[in-house]
Amino acid sequence: MPSIQISKRTYTRLQNQAQPFDDTPDSVIGRLLDRFENDHGSEAPSAERDRERARAQVGTILPEKEYWIPILQVLDDRGGRAPSVEAIDRVGELMKDRLLDADREEISTGETRWRNRTQFARLRMKERGLLASDSPRGIWEITDKGRTYLDENG
Repeated sequence: MPSIQISKRTYTRLQNQAQPFDDTPDSVIGRLLDRFENDHGSEAPSAERDRERARAQVGTILPEKEYWIPILQVLDDRGGRAPSVEAIDRVGELMKDRLLDADREEISTGETRWRNRTQFARLRMKERGLLASDSPRGIWEITDKGRTYLDENG
């Protein structure tokens, strides 16, 4: 099997795209290449086409940004940090009355859509400095910027 060298930064970016316990670096790179090829006219594998078909239509699910305040509230309530599974579960409890039918559907990975979207929201929040990017794996942690955002928008 061929091997490649990648920078620590690239490896961290790959980790941010991974589904815990499911993905390997190879599966993440493969999925990203499938998306790239699909976006640029190449024939994507049938599994990727099936996933694309299963995507929810705009307006049938909550916007990803709707998850931000609940995520920040959960972390703030827990003293600033929490294990990801606990944080996701609590976000679901806080949002249960707002989730739409499509948010409750199972996606191709077998995960419930809202749980997956909570994880993607967390990634976007890390990119914007609302959540710590250097927390231990599996731990979500609010930053000072995240607390300010919560105070101003919560």
